[in-house]
Amino acid sequence: MDRRILGLSLLLATATTSAESIPSLIGPVSDIVVIEDGLGPEQENCQSFKVNEAMVADFLRHALLITHRQEHDWYLYGPCQAHGTFSTRYGEWHWQLLNLGTARITAITGETFVLGDPREESSLEGN
Repeated sequence: MDRRILGLSLLLATATTSAESIPSLIGPVSDIVVIEDGLGPEQENCQSFKVNEAMVADFLRHALLITHRQEHDWYLYGPCQAHGTFSTRYGEWHWQLLNLGTARITAITGETFVLGDPREESSLEGN
């Protein structure tokens, strides 16, 4: 299969712990729900981008808060998406996961944050 689709999926598939109370940069996360996955351009084989709750939990456990510039400089563009919700002590959040190691999370108050999984960094420096 294409690395662009499998990159994040393979890393996340190794998650072995429960999705309940996952410690992350936003505090303990629970009630992870995948609403939809496999979204994106058909020519990019996005229908193969499938995630589950354990994969989302693993991403959140490793994710760092990044800027849009860091996303541009250090991560490849992932056209395939999945989205859903999770809860923290401050309420429900919405998440959008992209297939090459980045995500957006949106708080109930409307603020959106960009996250990156350092295991998926792909700097173009030196290329």
